[in-house]
Amino acid sequence: MRNLNNLVTFIQVAKYESVTKAATRLHLTQQAVSHQMKKLEEELGILLFKRAHRKIYLTPEGRELFVTAGKYLSALEEEMIKVKQDSGSLFGSLSIGCTMELATLILAPVIVAFRQQHPQVKIELELQDDAMTVNNIVQGKTDLGMVVFSSDTQLLDIQPCRTEAFVTVANREFVEAHEEITDFKQIVDLDIIDYQMDCPSMKTWLGKNDKKLVKLLEVKTASMSANDDRLIKEFVMAGLGIANVPRILVEEELANGEVVEILPNAKSISAGIDLVTMKDRVLPAHVVAFIEHLKASV
Repeated sequence: MRNLNNLVTFIQVAKYESVTKAATRLHLTQQAVSHQMKKLEEELGILLFKRAHRKIYLTPEGRELFVTAGKYLSALEEEMIKVKQDSGSLFGSLSIGCTMELATLILAPVIVAFRQQHPQVKIELELQDDAMTVNNIVQGKTDLGMVVFSSDTQLLDIQPCRTEAFVTVANREFVEAHEEITDFKQIVDLDIIDYQMDCPSMKTWLGKNDKKLVKLLEVKTASMSANDDRLIKEFVMAGLGIANVPRILVEEELANGEVVEILPNAKSISAGIDLVTMKDRVLPAHVVAFIEHLKASV
């Protein structure tokens, strides 16, 4: 093979069945991708794609090359990663997507420790919502994402990272200002602070304990909503209502009595935090090393 780049480009075109998507993924023009495919077909003396109705389809010969070349290039990249690992020095760029909350609570200290060990690895932290992180992973713009539960196994490789336990709380003044809370039905009549106005977190908690009460929340909206646990905690501390928050955020306040756990014998809820990468991508050594460091730290 005279030009390995042509084969790499072929893999991307075949994978996405699109010259446009392959060009975007490889940071090339569509004209350049089309030229490489033409050269590859000329070198091999076979037709790799059929074109019909503005779409491209692999020929049987193209399909066979896609399978064979894909295995070959994956093995080659794995061997290159081993060579880098054996050299004992990690280097490269790593882009990570996550929310500000996860960056603050989990990633910041992990990144500091990793950079102290591997100063030649450059890290770009992209603060964004989970949907944007997943989109950037799929498009190849971001190496690694940390999101709250992901189930898209067709496009992503998903590694569970940790489970965040939640606790239902209010501040002491709020509790003392209301009738003693002894059953779940009373929750519906209280001021609720949640992640969205339709009370998704509280619905989940009530549904886990008494499904009949979930219907009562269908016609109720939260008194306040915020898509950040730390803000919700601040609202709770100000006595604005009852909320589900990660237990780790209020451990100190629970211990000193500033906040009170509501119905402590109830079944609690939790959220899974996942690490996501592009499906079937062979990760560079420095990315693998960071993931292992992160999992060991949390």
